[in-house]
Amino acid sequence: MDLLPHLAALAGMHLLMAMVPGPNTVVVSHFSAARSRRHGLAAMAGVVLASLLWVALSLAGIGLLLLEAGALYRLLRLLGAAYLLYVAFRLLRSALRRQDAATAPPALGWLGQRPFAAGLVTTLSNPKSAVFWTSVFAIALPAAPPAWFYAAVIAVIAVQSAFWYGLVALLLSTGLARQGYARIARWLDGLAGLAMLGLGIKLGDEVRRELALRLP
Repeated sequence: MDLLPHLAALAGMHLLMAMVPGPNTVVVSHFSAARSRRHGLAAMAGVVLASLLWVALSLAGIGLLLLEAGALYRLLRLLGAAYLLYVAFRLLRSALRRQDAATAPPALGWLGQRPFAAGLVTTLSNPKSAVFWTSVFAIALPAAPPAWFYAAVIAVIAVQSAFWYGLVALLLSTGLARQGYARIARWLDGLAGLAMLGLGIKLGDEVRRELALRLP
């Protein structure tokens, strides 16, 4: 059985998903531009670890179990939406209060001093990742693959996640990028806050509509 086409398909789908702007990109970008390259790479490491956890759980069938346990899945998504709304509130408040980069309050609260934890929590707050990967694996995984193929899938996703989010961290932590950030920091914090706000509302509204459909 030639498994390389299956692996290439999974790699392509993952890379495209990673490149779509979302909470992971926002948190890595924020730490890279607002703090330092080290902070950005630490946030990237948290995102990568959490991504691998969701992938491993999906391979183990947790995504399917979440779909079956509808109430639990909705609760986890509501918790994820609440976290995204919290981050949005912190970013928007920072944008409104910010005078300059040196006197700005920590935009993410206690997570603002813990970039690895911020990246980890941001990615773990989206249980839809497990369901997404379960769907992808149902399409792209070959029938009864050998054990090494699962390890290869996890390795490829780890490398690609580190590459993409690491590239974001490196580019946005350059001197030119950070100088530009310092000049328009409050506007970028506001845009990031609005992005998180939209994502949180969207996630919460999905749960609301599901519950509405269940009502008689």
